[in-house]
Amino acid sequence: MMKKLLLVALVALMIFGCKKNNTPGIVPITPDQKPKTYSNKIVLNDVKVAADSLKLSWSMLDTAKFTQYSLFRRDYPGGQMLPIKQLYKKDETSVADVSVPYSPLVQYQVVGSLSSGTLISSNIVSYSRPNITVLNINPFDVIYSNTDQLLYFFEKNGNISIYDLQKNAITKTISTAATIGYCDFGSYNGKKELYVPRTDGWIFVYDAATLEKITQISIGLSTSCVVFDNNNLFVSTAAWTQRPLKVYNRATGQKIAENGDFELTRFKKVPNSNTDLLEITITIGPTDQDYYKFMPNGTFVSHMNDTYHGDYPLDASIFEFFPDGGKYITSSSGAIYNKSMIYETSLPRGNLSFTTFALNQVNQLIYAGCQNKNVEVYSMNNYTHVKTITTNAYPFKIFDNNDKILCISKTTMFNSYSSTDNNKIVIENLNK
Repeated sequence: MMKKLLLVALVALMIFGCKKNNTPGIVPITPDQKPKTYSNKIVLNDVKVAADSLKLSWSMLDTAKFTQYSLFRRDYPGGQMLPIKQLYKKDETSVADVSVPYSPLVQYQVVGSLSSGTLISSNIVSYSRPNITVLNINPFDVIYSNTDQLLYFFEKNGNISIYDLQKNAITKTISTAATIGYCDFGSYNGKKELYVPRTDGWIFVYDAATLEKITQISIGLSTSCVVFDNNNLFVSTAAWTQRPLKVYNRATGQKIAENGDFELTRFKKVPNSNTDLLEITITIGPTDQDYYKFMPNGTFVSHMNDTYHGDYPLDASIFEFFPDGGKYITSSSGAIYNKSMIYETSLPRGNLSFTTFALNQVNQLIYAGCQNKNVEVYSMNNYTHVKTITTNAYPFKIFDNNDKILCISKTTMFNSYSSTDNNKIVIENLNK
């Protein structure tokens, strides 16, 4: 009964709301055969598979009171039936879904609306692919440990999960009971540790293998990012004008240096440096960047400001260094900077929107995940397009994994700026 009430409420919202619910990839098509006609019911036919798309057709609702059909789709088991297309002609009874979610079970239903306010619901039809495994997690970041063949998933709600690629399963999940930021790994006293910044003023330290808590370090301020190097923790805090980049000693937990321009940022260590950090702001507009140098003992050396202040694209969530540390690539535009923060160029992309990058120094290749279920490959030398690798779902994070590209994908198209993303995760191993 509750499901029926929810469906009625959703359809009413579609009818009377000002915004249409038309999902990209749902295309009206000519039916394969003349539809059956009824005045008081809708019969939704079984789905027909056509390459990577599905054809849906149903009987015509032949009544003068007809106003529209609303097509609903459930993207994964246990999900809600959500509206994806409205059709306003009663003889429009067939569509192609060319953006079928990469999920073990997708279901459809058609609801007809009459001018009297009556709703006529069809039967539900299903498209099943039991060989697909979907992870019910919604990460904002993923770290890949190549030596262990482990993926670490980090969610804003504080959950951290380990996925073992050899077992093809999540082997451990913990709740940190806090909102967390960008984490890092380090080796301390012969043990691999995971460092987790929290908004409640602490850095928690976990055993990376077991996710058992080892200790915690008091920062006293909300934190968004941590980097471990030379037994020191470099932390972005909410200090704002009070030097928000803080450095703490892992052994003593004591603060040993502070600097910085902006609060609650993300930074990464520059490869082959000791210790240089490149920082991109998260909450400041326009997005800014800064470069910091520290001595091996964590004391501050120098700070270089951004000269552009928003002239070229930057995105802290899409941000990778070239392996030699000389350049980095960022944003959905594929903007490339040298490590002096000088913009050089952007990848040729047409109307593509990048979501993630992986770089291979040996083969001199850039792999760029896109929102259109592709990984585009570019030359690292002259940035020309080399080839396209097709994915089954939408790339969220990609990693260079020997002779494969490890692709962490989302089942439906996502928006990296959305805070209401209900996507699920699938893992794809792509041939290079």
